[in-house]
Amino acid sequence: MKVTLAILTTIFFVYCKDKAQKVSAPITTLTPKNKITDTTFAANKVKATDYVFFSDSVLHGYKAVLKYYFTKYGSDTTCSSYWHFYDKNEIKEGFEGLHYIGTVKHNLAKDSVFVLEPLNYCKQEGEKYFDGEAYYFTDTTLPRLQTDSYCCHPSNIFLVDDIDEDGVSEIGQYYSSCASHYKSLYVYSLKNKVWQEIGHCVYDLFYMDIGKPYSYFVKKISKDKFEMLEITDLTDDKTKIGKRNWKHFSM
Repeated sequence: MKVTLAILTTIFFVYCKDKAQKVSAPITTLTPKNKITDTTFAANKVKATDYVFFSDSVLHGYKAVLKYYFTKYGSDTTCSSYWHFYDKNEIKEGFEGLHYIGTVKHNLAKDSVFVLEPLNYCKQEGEKYFDGEAYYFTDTTLPRLQTDSYCCHPSNIFLVDDIDEDGVSEIGQYYSSCASHYKSLYVYSLKNKVWQEIGHCVYDLFYMDIGKPYSYFVKKISKDKFEMLEITDLTDDKTKIGKRNWKHFSM
């Protein structure tokens, strides 16, 4: 009887001890490790459409140009505000400035190009939806050229002849996906205030004539007709691997 009582007593104390530990155990909640306070956020971040910051910090003298584009392409409030902000130092260090390309619209001022990170992720009227950087022109009568690449550089845009002879030169883009030796060249024509793709060829770094300007690979044949030089191994015809192939296009 004494043994049984002792066992019951031991069990009782063990039960109470465990129960007390469970009740007194701290309740924890998950919190983000890198939580940013409002003060820190405000000090280090800038809104993507803050044209005053951009004109003062990276593109001096172009406040009116930036205000126009940021209002046109960045005013849609249906996008997540998270994507509207960037690190100030990264913007300053990554901005490559202006690249002069010549006169796009004939008899108008000479034009230059610059690149900006996405202002938001909203599709604008007449544009396809892309998650990438965009090319902007100092001539604000020209629409931006949106891409799905984050390897855009102002010097990737070049002037092509006025192929359709409408008074506005066509433009070309050297396109890179940031990897691989396979690149692309695209040609665009301004139609209904939107850049429309009219030509494309593979630009293979293994075979292309390095050192030539991009415009070398696009030649006007006659009105509405042009050709683009393609040299690649992406062909089923083994006799054409690495060979010069002029692709013909009609507008």
